[in-house]
Amino acid sequence: MKLAVLSYSHHGRSMARTAHGLGHEIVGVMDAEAGPRQQLVDDFECPGFETAAACLDESKPDAVLVAGKHIEMGDHVQACVDRRIPYLLDKPFADCADRLRSAAEASEKHGVFSALTLPNRVSRIVSVVKEMVADGSLGELTLYNSRLNNGPPSRYDPTPSYWHNNPSISGGGCWAVESAHGIDTFLQFVGDAPITVVGAVMSNAMYNRGVEDSGIGMLRTESGITGIIESGYNYPSGTRGGDHFFRFIGTKASVFEQYGRNGEPLIEVHTTEGVQFSEDISHGARMQGVMRKAFDAIRDGDTFEPTVADAVKILEIQDAVYAHARQGVATHGPHPMG
Repeated sequence: MKLAVLSYSHHGRSMARTAHGLGHEIVGVMDAEAGPRQQLVDDFECPGFETAAACLDESKPDAVLVAGKHIEMGDHVQACVDRRIPYLLDKPFADCADRLRSAAEASEKHGVFSALTLPNRVSRIVSVVKEMVADGSLGELTLYNSRLNNGPPSRYDPTPSYWHNNPSISGGGCWAVESAHGIDTFLQFVGDAPITVVGAVMSNAMYNRGVEDSGIGMLRTESGITGIIESGYNYPSGTRGGDHFFRFIGTKASVFEQYGRNGEPLIEVHTTEGVQFSEDISHGARMQGVMRKAFDAIRDGDTFEPTVADAVKILEIQDAVYAHARQGVATHGPHPMG
């Protein structure tokens, strides 16, 4: 399949590398900034373009990998929709729900294929919990907790993703960049149930920058399911990528995922009969899996979940958590944030 990339950031280059490794050809790349654009050109040995429109019109791809500055994502999606080209959309999708909404509605209206590259969807822990829900061994889900805590915001400064630390472009810090993963998994298990934000904290206490380095959202469904989603930039730089954790609490069993001694993601299923352990697949394998599924669906004319409509739902929850935190000084700061 011939693919175009819009653009280097947030994960544009890494998505393109994954796609290339799956056997697809990168025929055009776009980035508005000359430096990142040239890196893409050098990496994939294909023409580079300054605008999404020029890239799509000249390279004529079969599908598009959509990434880029968060305030540009809606325009990139619209460029794909206008040309009826299928696209894979990198999180965090936009800086706010309103930025993406009109393009998402147009995509749905015209039946343009969209796929969110959310790797939790193909993780083994999600499969385990889905099976336990289906066979009744989990019981009723009562509490969901996820944590995605990566390295400090300074890791972006020397890269083409430097703008992550500018909230007028990124929409915020760790909550804007990372919380989509945890929110999406929560939505998988609560379905279309109305969700209320009942608590939120955005803190920049650790690095005193204009974006949060720790974000926590507490969600609640009408049926009483609680979701606690944490994101952070507080993990020390070192040999591991971060501190990642899952917890599903049911009325009959609990399922956790955390890291083992060697950094392997371990799934623990706790019941009254004991604890069962198994190993999950790596983040890289998850990204390969979700992108492979999306490309297969495009090739076979199948549907795919989640879609750009789900991206808007995720962004609406992100926005609501930000709004809740910004209501008072006790839940936002302590240093000034954009």
